[in-house]
Amino acid sequence: MAGNGIVELEDVDSTNDWLAEQAGRDAPDGLWVRADRQTGGRGRRGRAWTSEPGNLFASTLCRPQPGEGPAQQLSFVAALALDAALQGWVPAERLGLKWPNDLLLDGIKCCGILLEGVAGCTIIGIGVNLLHHPVDTERPATSLAAAGFHAPSAAEFARRLRETFAENRALWRDHGFDAIRTRWLARAAGRGAPLVARLGGETLTGHFDDLAADGALHLRLADGSVRAVHAGEVFGL
Repeated sequence: MAGNGIVELEDVDSTNDWLAEQAGRDAPDGLWVRADRQTGGRGRRGRAWTSEPGNLFASTLCRPQPGEGPAQQLSFVAALALDAALQGWVPAERLGLKWPNDLLLDGIKCCGILLEGVAGCTIIGIGVNLLHHPVDTERPATSLAAAGFHAPSAAEFARRLRETFAENRALWRDHGFDAIRTRWLARAAGRGAPLVARLGGETLTGHFDDLAADGALHLRLADGSVRAVHAGEVFGL
């Protein structure tokens, strides 16, 4: 355990899996872990997450606390924390949040968030492309280094992220999801822009209209109706 309150590992299958084991051993709320390298990192929908040394691979354990809302809202809390942390190295105007849980740099994905429920807890895995980014993905990806920024070390960035996550989680707990929703919309990328949404076997096109009170994406269709999207993948057109 490092003095900053973050468990530091050299190699691990995935930081989420490591924390899942700790959750079953009564690990405390707010425990963080960071690894130099993952051998089995994954993103949403079981996709592999490339784990190049120098990037951030970290997870935190959240046990339900009084005043907190549904666990799925933590994805928005984490996205705001990432945005705030990155602003220590990247101008705010170069960053934007993409529903449901990605962060974009110059309109291109550079971070990902994965929520998993384990033993009554929520584990939040966060990956940030600081020095490297994959080149063989369906959608483009980038890194701070590729965008011309001096990237911090993964350990330094994890310390800052731990702080910004605690700040945004406190906002959520004390003022509810509406405060998070308002802040998220202010940082959202492409509000009003055309989108395609993949919802299992259904594909919809429309415009990013709003974020609902429960975190669903409001997609305005061509006929003027609004479809609430609770789960799926969205991409800009």
